[in-house]
Amino acid sequence: MPTPTFISALKSDRCIHYINNTLINRAQSIDVSANVPNEVIDELGNSSHSGVSSAPAEVSLNISVFDTGIDLSRSITGKTAATNFALGDFANAQVDYVGLVRDNTGNFFRSVYVRSACVNSINYGYDTAGNAVEAYGLTGDNLTVFDGYVLTKTYTITAADVTNGYFALPVTGAEAPVQTKNNSYFSGAYLLRVTKNAGGVSTNLMEGNDYTYTPATKRIAASGLAAGQVWTVVFYSAQIGTPINPVFNAALPAAVRGEFTPVSIGLSSKTLIPRLQSAKIGISLAQKRVPQLGSRQVLFAPGGAPSVAGSFSVLMNDLALRKLLTYGSSDSTETQFGIEQMPAYGAQNNLGLEAVIKSPVDNSILKRITIPDIVVASGGMPTTVNGTLAETFTWTGRTGTMTIANN
Repeated sequence: MPTPTFISALKSDRCIHYINNTLINRAQSIDVSANVPNEVIDELGNSSHSGVSSAPAEVSLNISVFDTGIDLSRSITGKTAATNFALGDFANAQVDYVGLVRDNTGNFFRSVYVRSACVNSINYGYDTAGNAVEAYGLTGDNLTVFDGYVLTKTYTITAADVTNGYFALPVTGAEAPVQTKNNSYFSGAYLLRVTKNAGGVSTNLMEGNDYTYTPATKRIAASGLAAGQVWTVVFYSAQIGTPINPVFNAALPAAVRGEFTPVSIGLSSKTLIPRLQSAKIGISLAQKRVPQLGSRQVLFAPGGAPSVAGSFSVLMNDLALRKLLTYGSSDSTETQFGIEQMPAYGAQNNLGLEAVIKSPVDNSILKRITIPDIVVASGGMPTTVNGTLAETFTWTGRTGTMTIANN
């Protein structure tokens, strides 16, 4: 990488962000933080500390973007052509993050890389005073800063490769993998991540066990090569063959305001929530951190059924909404609405909630989020001097299921 020109400070537009080799559009905040847990070791008879013992790193990656559709869902899950998603798609996702930083004259001078992070939480927020927002919380066990470029190459195995037993890494110009440090997370490997996709099934491979890489020829050799397999290789290079030129998606809306994000109650028969002011949907995937003896690398596994919950706030009006939440119909003739009746109704009936993101250009549906079975847990009526009377409700998903689609 070129030596950066004098830097006094850099603004946020100096860093571009990629998820699984796809540029993140409409990003509003991205926070990467890392901590290596340390333990101070003492021993009997020694008046000084013996030293420090370190555990595998704890890395968090938080991404918040303006919600303009399902493009980010596709990137995170790796289902690049999908039109609908379930929570299992996110729970099983393995996410590579690359951040590239440039100086004030446009020269890129550092890369930040996180390998195989997993999705721990998903949040959606809609408000009359702002734009629709989606946010993801990811967790991982590694973060490396490189003085160079983190590159991702994809290669489809041919019949000739099968005969040879190897294929040549598809590099451009002076690009070449640089060996990592022996005491680093990558333990001296040349390739940061290698994935083989065969028959729609992706497998992560280890250098030395599953394949060998020869630096002199830039060849990857492996048994079991088959025509049509797609190999994805990530590596660190001191040079890049094609200048970086991020192109953001101009076809997406700049943002989607509250008037284009209706929220409704019900499944087969949907009723828009009247005078809605804000709505939130939150999912916790409860990923469990599983360390391994003899390895710096940590495994992650879902800790059980996802937790799906949320809230919404409305301006106080007639009793139609309470009728809907308590008895399942806004046209009910009932006149009593005990707070304990709301969760009782949701626990016994499929009271669905649906949020829709619509294009401000042509009103087409960009995203539809459906929770089939909410249980309303609480309802409040905050009141302040000179304020507007409102009602707030919180809910929980009964089965922990949710779907995301673009139709």
